[in-house]
Amino acid sequence: MFLNCLGMCCSKLTTNTNSSQRRFPTLIEELCHQYSLTDIRKATNNFDQKRVIGNGLFSKVYKGCLQHDGASDYTVAIKRFDNQGREAFNNEIELLCQLRHPRCVSLIGFCNHQNEKILVYEYMSNGSLDKHLQDGELSWKKRLEICIGVARGLHYLHTGAKRSIFHCILGPSTILLDDHMEPKLAGFGVSVQGSRFMPKQKQISVDRVLGTWGYTTTDYVMDGTITAKWDVFSFGFLLLEVVCRGMFYLISLTEKECLENPVEEGLDPIIKGKIAPDCWQVFVDMMVTCLNYEPDERPTIGEEEVQLEHALSMQEQADITNSNSEYTLLSKTIISLGVKQFDTEKIL
Repeated sequence: MFLNCLGMCCSKLTTNTNSSQRRFPTLIEELCHQYSLTDIRKATNNFDQKRVIGNGLFSKVYKGCLQHDGASDYTVAIKRFDNQGREAFNNEIELLCQLRHPRCVSLIGFCNHQNEKILVYEYMSNGSLDKHLQDGELSWKKRLEICIGVARGLHYLHTGAKRSIFHCILGPSTILLDDHMEPKLAGFGVSVQGSRFMPKQKQISVDRVLGTWGYTTTDYVMDGTITAKWDVFSFGFLLLEVVCRGMFYLISLTEKECLENPVEEGLDPIIKGKIAPDCWQVFVDMMVTCLNYEPDERPTIGEEEVQLEHALSMQEQADITNSNSEYTLLSKTIISLGVKQFDTEKIL
C-alpha cells in the first residue's frame, strides 16, 4: 500500500510549549472565558458517550450547552484532552486566542482544572468535510466554494497575523462546516507559529513527527523543515480528494495506480458530467502545481485562492450557456503527488 495515499495521523506533536507555559494562564484568561469543571460536566451530562461527536488523536469532542453572551442554552463543541494531549491543548488555546477570521473556528472558552484540559468552541452543525465527501452528497459548485473558503482561511494564517501560522494537518477531517455549509479550519493542536511575517518566510526546523500521511510533504520528511509550502502541498491533496471518490478510493490504489491513473477515472460519480472543461483545466493545473515535489515550484495559497475563484466564475458562466446537457472531460490528468524515492530509514 502506498503510504502517500494514506490518511493515518502521526502520533507526536510539536508545539511552542515554552511560550505557552510562560504566558498561560494569565493572558489566556483575559482573552477567553474560563469555565469550571462543574460547568463542563453539566454541559456534557458528565461526559456522556452519547454526546460524543468527534475523536481526535488525543481528545474527544462532545456536544453540549453552556452560557455564552447571555444565552443559557448556547450549543457548543467541547474538546476534552487526555493526558497525552497537554501540549496540543496549550498550543491550540494560544493560537486560537490570536485568530479572528470567519474561516477559522472560534474559541469560546476553556477549562484548566488539575488534569482536565478542555476547550470550548462554536458548534459546527454540519460536522467535518470528510463525512460529506464519503456520502457523495456535495455538488461540484459547493465543493469549489468550500475549497475557496479553506484557501481564504489558510491565506489568513500565513499572512494575516503578526506571525505566520502553519496549520500542518490540513485535511477533510479538520475542515468543519457550519449551518450554511461554510467551511472553517479546526484542529490547531499541532500547528506551528513562525516568525513575524515577511515577504519571504523563513523555514522552521522541527525534531518531531508532524502531519498526516498523504498530506505530508517529502521536503519535510527529508529535512524536518516547515514553511507555508507545507500547507500548500496539503491543500493540493485536499483538492484531489474533493474530486475523487474520497479517501477510501485513494487508499485502495497501489503505488503504480496513484502515479499513473488519470484523475478523471476516479471522479466522484455525483460530479461526473457536471464540471465545465475550462473550469476543470484551471482546477487540475492548481492541483499539479500544489503537489509539486519542489517547494519553490508550488504557488502561494493566495494565488490558489484567486485561481479557485476564477474556476468558479468559469463554471457559473458555462452553466448559463450550457444548462441542459452534461459536460465531457477529454483531458487525462496524471498527478505524481509530489513523490520521489527516498530513504525510509530517515522517516523512521
